Amino acid sequence: MKDKDYPDYIDEINKIYENLWSNILDGSKNSLSDYHTFSLATCSQNQVSNRTVVLRDCSEKDRAVSFHTNNLSKKINDINLNPNVECLFYSKINKTQIRISGIAEIFAMNNICEKKWTEMSSQSKQCYFQNIAPGEIIDSPNQVQIENLGDLNIISENFVIVKINISIIDWLYLSSEGHRRVKFKKNRDFEGSWVAP
Repeated sequence: MKDKDYPDYIDEINKIYENLWSNILDGSKNSLSDYHTFSLATCSQNQVSNRTVVLRDCSEKDRAVSFHTNNLSKKINDINLNPNVECLFYSKINKTQIRISGIAEIFAMNNICEKKWTEMSSQSKQCYFQNIAPGEIIDSPNQVQIENLGDLNIISENFVIVKINISIIDWLYLSSEGHRRVKFKKNRDFEGSWVAP
């Protein structure tokens, strides 16, 4: 018998899949959503790095999520060396963790980037005209300046979109009455299986 504190979809794998995509889609549009940011893990040269990024887009049809970043950041170098990445979403409200494994694909200075650039605010665009690359050692925070702004309608060469093509989704619901966990693997379509939490 399902506990009264469990959500309605908890016992049906297909409904769990629909719900997780609904939450991720909301996260791409709603800055107040717990799913608006996620942790991105990369690995290169036997060194794992992790950081928080903002979810900018997702597609259930394409099985993909994406974010924006600076082309000079370490994560881009990591992805170029090893495109295998993992994303971690967690909602305190929903008591749900979503882990996504996939292959990262970098888009730079193309029509996709141009279109997204036109939709961004001026404040967001300015971040890509920083005079010092992210992660560089500096003597003072005052060294970091926004320069060479020019026409903000012209895309910065430092602006890139990273699309993560999903191969595995690992969903976990936490409850004192018993955790629930489902792993979805990409075959022709995503197939879900119950796994021990």
